[in-house]
Amino acid sequence: MIKQPSKKDKINFQNAMNELNGGNPENSLKLFAKVRKSWCENADIFYLEGLAYGKLGRMNDVKRVSNKALKIVPGHFGAMCNLANALITLGDPATALEYYEKALEINPNAGEIFNNYGRALSLIGRRDESIDIFLKALNADENHAPTHASLGKVYVESGQIENAKNEFNTALELDPNLAEAHIGKGIVVCGAGLLDEAERHFNKAIELDKSSIEPYVGLANVKRFTAEYDIGLDFLAKAEKLSPEHTTILSLKAHLLEQKGDKEGAYEIINKLLDTGQITAQAIAVFSRLCRIYDRCDEAIELINSTIDRIEVSSSDKQALLFAAGDLLDKLKRYDESMTYYKRANLLLDLKCNKKRYQEIYDDISSSFTESNFSKYPRSNKKSSRPIFIVGMPRSGTTLTEQILASHSDVYGAGELGYITDINRDIQATSSNVEFFNNASIEKLNDLTEQYLNNISHLNNETRYVVDKMPHNFMHLGSIALLFPEAKIIHCRRHPLDNALSIYFQSFNWAHDYALDLSDLGFFYGFYDKMMQHWENVLDVPILTVQYEDVIDDQESMSRKILDFCDLEWDDAILDFHKNKRDVATASYDQVRQPIYKSSRERWRNYEQYIQPLYDALPEHIKASIDFPASD
Repeated sequence: MIKQPSKKDKINFQNAMNELNGGNPENSLKLFAKVRKSWCENADIFYLEGLAYGKLGRMNDVKRVSNKALKIVPGHFGAMCNLANALITLGDPATALEYYEKALEINPNAGEIFNNYGRALSLIGRRDESIDIFLKALNADENHAPTHASLGKVYVESGQIENAKNEFNTALELDPNLAEAHIGKGIVVCGAGLLDEAERHFNKAIELDKSSIEPYVGLANVKRFTAEYDIGLDFLAKAEKLSPEHTTILSLKAHLLEQKGDKEGAYEIINKLLDTGQITAQAIAVFSRLCRIYDRCDEAIELINSTIDRIEVSSSDKQALLFAAGDLLDKLKRYDESMTYYKRANLLLDLKCNKKRYQEIYDDISSSFTESNFSKYPRSNKKSSRPIFIVGMPRSGTTLTEQILASHSDVYGAGELGYITDINRDIQATSSNVEFFNNASIEKLNDLTEQYLNNISHLNNETRYVVDKMPHNFMHLGSIALLFPEAKIIHCRRHPLDNALSIYFQSFNWAHDYALDLSDLGFFYGFYDKMMQHWENVLDVPILTVQYEDVIDDQESMSRKILDFCDLEWDDAILDFHKNKRDVATASYDQVRQPIYKSSRERWRNYEQYIQPLYDALPEHIKASIDFPASD
């Protein structure tokens, strides 16, 4: 016989509801527990406890009490929804889908559940069905912002980044305060390397919805790309308070620890995920980088192979796993297998090299910054030699050169900064380069110089020099020379085939549209080479060229040359640059923690039979300098 609640329990129940609605789920649970002593067989109590546990991120408890509610009332709509949402978080979208379908049979007009149903379809790999569902919903109501945001998420998971960006933009136009849309836009721009913009979107999402883990995970990812690993771990700690059992949080935590150099800490998390059977694609990729230490490489490769063909794995996760397999097999000297994985990884991303745009960039710069024009343009008179700019192709030795400099007590290595890109984007938003610099006052140039100097001072205000090693600043050397006439510029070069292959072997998400195809890489290397030839002909500021191969052949001699160029006294710490504990965000984060090694030199010969398209796309004068076998 079901006991009826006492008058006291009715008061406790009302107080529990007040606490739950007032944002105090822990207090509500204590009061619901008291109510259950006399109201023990009521499904609604278990459902409400599920809501409270959900707010605390305790998804296993949500699952437990929801199942109790459904045992009492099998068709309890709220308990079904709670259980399905918990199962999504716990990594079981297939079972979640079943409960969403049952809930929709009860209430087919439940918009939020319909959205979650579409998300579950996407997570189990039925993305075409998911997209169809959201498109049909938008046909019925094209102004429903949450549906646009949900569709954007599916597009991200299927690798359709432009479509995703359009959906998130539409969602934000319709509802600027939709946290889900800010999260999605943050993910897209973070993948494109626009980290400041990503950070703004994630922070806005937290302001709008403090219960979601996604913006904290997003911010942790931003800090991973800027090598601020401790700050990233702090964001994950906040996410863990919301959802202690979430595998996405644990996987990213392992990734951050591994990049920080704490391999044991990362491995401990990976082992826990392996033991529970809840290992994610990101965690498997981390495992593949640790497996050689623990003699588990075969296990890592088997895990990758069993995961990449599962339909529920997103396009970006598949790409990360394919790159991880390529890297591991390369280290094991299984080059033919390695290239197979690298090719598959690069084919996954739907991104085309905009060759016309690069030609337009070169035409604009070469006509704006002629030797004649350059002599007439005004220059900032904010005298500062504090910035050291390291430029070149990505993967050309820029990180190694920065690490050598940053081992000196007078130098701070700031990594890849976007400040120069931001300045040039603002200039070109209103005028061409030639119009701007022809008409710019010295005061305006001083303001831009001061803006940059203030930004780097926030990063470090103590050392004599701050290194900005954004490689693509090779496109902006004209404005750098006008804003910082006394700055040091170091140009890193590397063998074209080794350089291009090293890019091809790395995931740059959708930041570099030329990185996914060997022929495109040959074209872009030619664009870069042509750009640097132009600067060397017209700039009147000194540029030191550092050949990567010279550094690995004679580290001390080249280090002395770099220090002399920067007017720095010799420091013995330079020779032990790998002992510098500074965090590094780029793909070279592990290499710079090791002494110089020469295995990266002429690495292209391991892949000689595959790289004819790369060689063919290079300019003739570069091809003439390469000892490449003639094609049949």
